[in-house]
Formats: sequence, C-alpha cells, structure tokens
Amino acid sequence: MSTFWKWTKKMLTGLLILILGLSALTYAAGMYAKSKLTRENLPSGQLTDVGGYTMHLYCMGEGNPTVILEAGLNDFHVSWSKVQAEIAKDTRVCSYDRAGLGWSEASPHPRTSKIMAEELHSLLTNSGIEGPYILVGHSFGGIIVRLFAQNYPDEVAGMVLVDSAHEEQVSRMPHLKDSADEFIGQFRTLSAMSSFGLMAISPATIPNRGFPDEAYKQYQAVLATTNYFNASIAESTAFYSNISPTNTSELGDLPLIVLSHGLPDPGSDDDVFEQEWTKMQSELANLSSNSRQIIAAQSGHYIQLDEPNLVIDAIRELVESK
Repeated sequence: MSTFWKWTKKMLTGLLILILGLSALTYAAGMYAKSKLTRENLPSGQLTDVGGYTMHLYCMGEGNPTVILEAGLNDFHVSWSKVQAEIAKDTRVCSYDRAGLGWSEASPHPRTSKIMAEELHSLLTNSGIEGPYILVGHSFGGIIVRLFAQNYPDEVAGMVLVDSAHEEQVSRMPHLKDSADEFIGQFRTLSAMSSFGLMAISPATIPNRGFPDEAYKQYQAVLATTNYFNASIAESTAFYSNISPTNTSELGDLPLIVLSHGLPDPGSDDDVFEQEWTKMQSELANLSSNSRQIIAAQSGHYIQLDEPNLVIDAIRELVESK
C-alpha cells in the first residue's frame, strides 16, 4: 500500500505542477495580448484631470451649441458611434466615458447619479468645452443629463432623451432588482476572465452589439484590457440601490424631445414591463412644456444603434432651433 500511495502522491504533485505551469503560461499570454490590444487601440479623444483622476472626452466638429452625448448604464462613448460623426457635420459634439468605464480612470467617489453629473461638469469645464449644451442621454444617461440640467440650468439649451430611464422604475417594477443581481453576478465572472487575460487572447468572442468596425475594436479593447466589469458592477449596484424620485425635477419650458422604443426586448415576454415603460416615457415627455415624443417603431432599447437617423434628426432639430 505504501508504494501505491507514494506513486499517487507523485502523480498528484506532477498534475499540480502541470496545472500551475499551464496557468502561468496562459496568464503570460493573456498579459501580452492585453498589452498588444492596448497599444493598438488608444483612446479616441483626450484625457482630462477632474480632481486627481482622469476622464476620457471625445469631441468632433465645430460650432455652437455643443452637443453632449451621455451613454446608458455601463456604456461608454462607443455607444454613440453611429451618431457622433453625423452631428459633427453641423456643430461640435462630445461623447465621454464615465469614471471607471471606457478609457476613464475610476473615481474615488460613490457612483451616484448626482456625483456623475458633477463629474461631467468638471470634465467639460476642465477641458475648456463651454456651453450652451444640447444634452443627449440614453437610458440611465437620461437621469444624469436631467440632473445636469437641474444643477446648471443656464448652461443647457435643450435635451434629447433616448429611451431614457425613469427615476421611479425600480420602485414601480421591483422585479428589475432580481434581474440586476443576476447580471451583476455574471459581471463578476467576466471580470475574472478579463483580469486573467482570457478576453484579450480571443477578443472576437466579445459580441458586437451593432457597432461599426472601429467602434467595435474600441469596445473589445476596453472590455478585455481595463477594469470595465468592476466599474460596471459598481455602477449597476449604485443605480439599483440609490435611484429615487427625489433625484430629478421638471424641466420648465426647456426644448425636449423624447425618443422611445417601439419594439419590445426580444429576450423578454414581460408585458407588465412594456406597459409600465410606456407610461414612464409619457411622463418624461411631460417634464417640459416644450416637448414632443417620438416612437422608434423599428428599435429596441438602443435606438442610437437600431435607428440612428431618428436620434440624429432629433439632435439636429434642437441645434438648428438655436
């Protein structure tokens, strides 16, 4: 028996050494792949200090008013890739990455929408991007641009809400929190894969959500080489925990266009969600006495990717009215 156990011990030791060796080789390959992806995909815009950490701002075009594009939950500047270049033909337009996402460094401050609106203001001020601004917010970004307008009303000339989130959606549909817990759990797994370099080794496994080629490369590089998933966990957790009806206010007579999706989520059969979302979109359109709502009949939640011309036309309408 002693001979058998000695042999077994040697086999297990050898297997452990093999596993550790393969892990070390995989990690080394992953780190090399991450470095290569980073070198090949530099930030599109500029990095600006906003108080001890830098944020990424990408501006194109010239003229006034300046259009500011605010991405949805866990998204960054590439989500506007089908819109920004077209708007740049008419005026200056800037997209950016919230702290911790895209090419922006993580913030030491809590991930509340109030702080995010303040960080955007600091980014624009420190980058020398003066108003007036046309604010465009998708999904969660709609909450942030409304807070921006509330805090800095003299700097805002108009607003486009693109299938915007509503500050009461979690309280009115509490089951959304359960769905959020599920995808936050998935983010934790993906964070480990990204940290180990597995995504960088095979970036083609990262799904293309409808981005043009160059934007897709940036998207792959961010997910595979940065702490994107950790930032998304923090942002998602804060959104589903801290959003409240006291966050935002009415917009007076600010020019407002509300774009709302016309196609339900293909992965959901939740009629209650669609009915409640429709009500909340109407409520958002009523925030201003100078507003109108447009239904994007061929779009799901990402109207800027499904029907970008609707978003482009809405922005141009407000730009041309100034």
